[in-house]
Amino acid sequence: HIAGLEGAIGIFRLMKEENLSIKDAAEMRTLLFQPGGFELHIGMFIPSILSQGTEAQQAKWLPLCMSLQLIGTYAQTELGHGTFLRGLETVAVYDEASERFVIHSPTLTATKWWPGGLGKTCTHAILMARLVTKGKDYGPHAFVVQLRDMETHLPLEGVEVGDIGPKMGYNGVDNGFLRFDHVSVPRDA
Repeated sequence: HIAGLEGAIGIFRLMKEENLSIKDAAEMRTLLFQPGGFELHIGMFIPSILSQGTEAQQAKWLPLCMSLQLIGTYAQTELGHGTFLRGLETVAVYDEASERFVIHSPTLTATKWWPGGLGKTCTHAILMARLVTKGKDYGPHAFVVQLRDMETHLPLEGVEVGDIGPKMGYNGVDNGFLRFDHVSVPRDA
């Protein structure tokens, strides 16, 4: 796990020093056969913000991503539904009074399962959840959600996150699980 992270961080630093693109960094990463917990930061987290974020969200998140002040993952797959997006159970209910979203995993099968970097490494996630407002379900939407305290790296209140343990291969990747118990996030998440 640590060797994979060191290799990925080295590539990331080279990318910044040589002014290379995220695509260049991802291609260099394929040459290093040492998987770690950094792939989804480069391969999904940053590209999701670039392609789906507003200008304000990009201004807020990209400098933190590029300076490695935060490490992100992509949390879509659920224990009970795999990658069947329309079957997602995790909800983001909009609370008009507070102008915030309340993220919740209502069942065990709503547990996010397998995202790389989630077990030990990441601090944030692009979270796929069903957007519900005024009782109406608008289907899956992406949210940027902080999972761990930036100083202690401990899970935030209402966030249950951890490593899924040994696998048949790629044990350098800290695949994880994730559940939410009514976690409030800002409207611009």
